[in-house]
Amino acid sequence: MGPVMICTSAFGADLVKRLGQAGVLEHIRGAGAQGVEIREELLSDHDLPLSQLRKAIEQASLTCVYSAAAPLFDERSHLKEGEMAQALTRANELGAQWVKFGLGQLCAECIDDGAAALKAALADQTMPILIENDQTPCGGDPLIHAALHRALGSSLIGTTLDLGNGYWTDHDLSQAASRLGAQVRYVHCKAVTHVEGHPRACPPDDAARAHWSALWHHFPTEVPRAIEFPLDHDDVSATARHVELLKSLA
Repeated sequence: MGPVMICTSAFGADLVKRLGQAGVLEHIRGAGAQGVEIREELLSDHDLPLSQLRKAIEQASLTCVYSAAAPLFDERSHLKEGEMAQALTRANELGAQWVKFGLGQLCAECIDDGAAALKAALADQTMPILIENDQTPCGGDPLIHAALHRALGSSLIGTTLDLGNGYWTDHDLSQAASRLGAQVRYVHCKAVTHVEGHPRACPPDDAARAHWSALWHHFPTEVPRAIEFPLDHDDVSATARHVELLKSLA
């Protein structure tokens, strides 16, 4: 069974900004999860200095993933070096095991240039970088991700596969899993419902979990998986049930 992480965003932005991200660690540990995903876009004064948040994570005996707010590439397919460097600095301050970036708008014609820029920017980095299929047209395309990984050829750069983001970009999850499975190092778990015609993250039902399990052979068996669907901060037992179900995906 693979380790389960919980994204702090699962508890809702308002609560997390009010409590600070350390304020949800007790719930995460109590539910039996092994790690926390700290979200850059939810950092507030409660979370500073980051050395204090790092200490709280260590005291909770949780591993840490850092999720960068900005994607790697802007709408012109240019690497966002400043934002990337800031996220890497913060991830190191937190003692994160790896840092997750959305790919952003890297167009197919710019893959070689994008790979070269990324290699140059990461030349002195030792922290593993995970690139997520995000909710942008290019960043959600598994073909672009696969081509970028071929161009990079780096063991320090893997894939975060989000199981729900394809609903925002009209990309098929089964195709993404088969094309990117060898590079997947982290899985974001959320099912999707539609509210007034718009996709919205929700907990998985039995059918969604069965679909995920059918795809799991594409990934390393013990790949960490993260809860990114809404959780009730007042109901640790319900979160614990979700944690146990995600542990058993295989």
